[in-house]
Order: sequence, then C-alpha cells, then structure tokens
Amino acid sequence: MDKESLNLASRSLVWPVCLVGAIQNEKHNIMTAAWITQISANPLQLIISIDKSRYTHNMISETGEFVVSILGSEHKEIAAVCGSRSGRNVDKVKQLKIGTIPSAVVKAPRLAGCLANMECKVVAQYPAGDRTLFVGEVVAADINKEDQKPMIMYRGKYIE
Repeated sequence: MDKESLNLASRSLVWPVCLVGAIQNEKHNIMTAAWITQISANPLQLIISIDKSRYTHNMISETGEFVVSILGSEHKEIAAVCGSRSGRNVDKVKQLKIGTIPSAVVKAPRLAGCLANMECKVVAQYPAGDRTLFVGEVVAADINKEDQKPMIMYRGKYIE
C-alpha cells in the first residue's frame, strides 16, 4: 500500500478533539489533542499520544500529571489556536480568555465551558515512534454540559 493511502486510511478514524493541559513552574499550557482514548474502566485510565517535540510533552513527562478537557462543537477556534501555536511562545489560556477552575487533585487547572474535565496522574509512558504514549489514571473529573455536542474530527475536518 502506498504512503498516501496509508495516510488517508488513518485519517478515516474518528477522533475526539480535546485539550490537554499541564502546569510546570507556575506556567500553564494547553494543546489540542485528538489521539486520546479510554483504555481501562477500573481504574479509569486514558492514553494520550503526544509528539515528543511539543512543549506539553516535556511538562507532562516532568510533572507526571495532566488534565484532559473535552471540547464541544462550538470550540473550533479554541481547538485551532491551541493546535497551531506553541505554549513556549504564547499564553493560549490568556489569549483566548479561557476561564479556569482549580483542579481537585492535580496542579493544572480544569477549563471552564468544556463538556468535561479529567484530572490524570501518569502511571506509565511508552515511546511510540515520534510520540510518547502517556497512560493517565483519572483521579478526579467533572461534567459541565451534558447536552452539549462533542467536537469530533474526521479526515482532518471537524464534523458536527
């Protein structure tokens, strides 16, 4: 199979669009991530795939914790900005005027207005090509909007 077909086939997977947040040395950063899934129900665990060059990757690797915030379909601008700018250069939370809520267990805050927030402690990490797979045990969570539609990506586009 040629590389183009492989790429198109992999983009045919349906991905949730979320923000992954971390904090280190009092600096809070969020990034858009779609390669996230639940891998265990008891205990509740998620796995996230983060490119090793990302600023958030180093923050999670060094602090051992992160927050996953599930975006609603109306958050397209937030997803676009957080997926195209580095937290090394821009305070995305401040730029986008995203409200934050103190987390119950981890240091990184929850994000206001999302469908849900899940606070995670890293219990394992695995190298995977140009990425690291972080397994996070959900240690606290909230649901903000039960009737809100989630943001989903298919073939590189947001679908509703």
